[in-house]
Amino acid sequence: MSIDEMLRQKKLKVTPQRKAILTVLEKSESVLSAQELFREVLELLPGTNFSTIYRNLDMLISKGILCRIHRESGGDLYEIRRKEGHHHHVVCKSCGASFALDFCPMEELRRELQKQGFTPTEHRFEIYGYCDKCRK
Repeated sequence: MSIDEMLRQKKLKVTPQRKAILTVLEKSESVLSAQELFREVLELLPGTNFSTIYRNLDMLISKGILCRIHRESGGDLYEIRRKEGHHHHVVCKSCGASFALDFCPMEELRRELQKQGFTPTEHRFEIYGYCDKCRK
């Protein structure tokens, strides 16, 4: 599916900024921070400001086009959502490569938490380590 089709399918206006963000993320082999994404977008669209990037990231996440991954050291990372529905990520600490996991440990945790009188409303679960390429 093309970037234009992806945006139209989610009933979003096709703008040069959104196209640039998605083009950069589509070509990237790793997850990117907002700052890294901003630097790459500037090469495609000089004059774009950071607040435009940030606003569009939030919009693309809310429409399910992007995934936000919370980095262990702080700050968020972004990638195009390649898998629909609830999932978690594995992220390489060296090169930033990421892939989605089908497994979610929350169901088992939820039962234990309910025994203790706690009702979870949301959760995040990312695994950090090194991919085969970086480990060698």
